[in-house]
Amino acid sequence: MSIKRDARNKSRFRFNFKKEINGETIRRSKLLPEGYSKSQAQQYDIKESARIFNEYTNPDKNRVLISECVLIYLTRRCPELKNGYGVAKELERLAPFYEGRYLSELAAVGTEYRQAEVLRLAPASIKNKLSYLRAACRYAQKEHGVGDINLRLQVGMPTVKNARQRYLTRQQMLTICKMCTDRTARAVIRISFYSGMRISETILAGRHLRTIQSGEGFFLQDTKNGSMRIAAMHPKLRVLSKYFPLRWKKSWIQKLIRRAMDAAGFQEYVLHDIRHSTASALINAGVDLYTVGQVLGHKSLASTARYAHLDMRSKIDAINKIK
Repeated sequence: MSIKRDARNKSRFRFNFKKEINGETIRRSKLLPEGYSKSQAQQYDIKESARIFNEYTNPDKNRVLISECVLIYLTRRCPELKNGYGVAKELERLAPFYEGRYLSELAAVGTEYRQAEVLRLAPASIKNKLSYLRAACRYAQKEHGVGDINLRLQVGMPTVKNARQRYLTRQQMLTICKMCTDRTARAVIRISFYSGMRISETILAGRHLRTIQSGEGFFLQDTKNGSMRIAAMHPKLRVLSKYFPLRWKKSWIQKLIRRAMDAAGFQEYVLHDIRHSTASALINAGVDLYTVGQVLGHKSLASTARYAHLDMRSKIDAINKIK
């Protein structure tokens, strides 16, 4: 068997392959992911040994390594992305799963990654990370002609339930504000709730007074999806302009808000739930889903669809039209 405990890290298995195939000595070595059981390691040994034998007994010069596609993506595409550095780090973490594997094995790589991380990561997180790998392979294939252009690249994505279930009422939001010891952080909570902006967008808008258009809204030049937008300003927010520009860094403001939420008894909530609460409040007030998406700055209706289960008013109106 080619599987042994790693000499340096006894808790992990290492795959070692050394065989003579067609007069050539082939060597391969790979440290398997942390958490692999002996049974999993043995299964990997069987599959990988068979793959290597197949590679050298049935050579196909058109086969391209996934790592080649990732390298092209890292050097050509990532520098153009807003979160290019973060994407590069995620692809680096995925490397143990795709190193030495071909584009035709992309689906198998996705399956192995899901199985290895199912207990550690949420389905949404796994999906996001695998989407980076798929994007890298598709970019190299479509934009740079790498590999067979007709090869359909698929990564088996886990099922993600996007419907939001945790929402704060206005009274609960104010309770969190009361537990917040810092005025600036309190202002950020209220602005996020009454505008639907992400916490990061609220802080971005608060960096410079010139980014606020009095009486209209918050001008956001650089949002998560890379597009410019104006977030509508609720009348209750005009009085909070005295807290701009914000004096604290983003990380410190987030920490202050997290402490306030914990102190108020909302430990299971996350900061982003404040934004989801804006959507809930709008829908409860009779605002249609399309407008909710516009307020939140969604780029596609699919993003707004996660709140569809709250839109009972339109469902009732629709069913009442039956005569």
